[in-house]
Amino acid sequence: MTPMKRPLVAASATVLLALSLSACGGAPTDASKDDYCKAVNSFEGNDDLIKAVTDEDWDKAADLVKDAVGEIEDVGTPEDIPDDAREGFEIQIDAAEGISGDDFEKAMKDQEDPFEAGLSGDEKKKVEAYNDYENETCSDSDSDSGSDSGSSDDATEVPSIDPEDLPSIDPDDIPSIDPSDFASIDPDDLASMQSELAELTEGIPTE
Repeated sequence: MTPMKRPLVAASATVLLALSLSACGGAPTDASKDDYCKAVNSFEGNDDLIKAVTDEDWDKAADLVKDAVGEIEDVGTPEDIPDDAREGFEIQIDAAEGISGDDFEKAMKDQEDPFEAGLSGDEKKKVEAYNDYENETCSDSDSDSGSDSGSSDDATEVPSIDPEDLPSIDPDDIPSIDPSDFASIDPDDLASMQSELAELTEGIPTE
């Protein structure tokens, strides 16, 4: 058996194991949505895993995947998950638990999903059904938490102001300033101030 074929055989073996485990129960099926999404999101945002892949430390990446997937398996899935999505969950869990550093390296270099190597078309459809369920179930989990934490800010929110609501001012209504009325002030300075005041009023809407 060539080294190139070993990862595919290993992946196929994990698929068979996944199917047998799904038949006898596997991970819990009564997880709360919050616990499930928290476990899934912690895996997807794993900085250590991203660093391991960036550093091409494939053995560490495989170990981190197994640890994270183990936590997801302990939590399980909510009761409302469809049967095909649940089977896809089981398949991905066991494929991840059986992955090696070599499998990870090959998948990354071939730009393939390391958890779908050797899967049949039917199995990939089940995995896709699970991915769809995960996205639909957990897509709003982050926004929900953000809205809760930001609710206190609503009370201090400054209302927007429409410029049309401001009273109009006619520049002609502004009294002119005669520099001769201010003997102690340089007439040139007063003229400059009057010019700047006129410029400031140009942007104010008039009726």
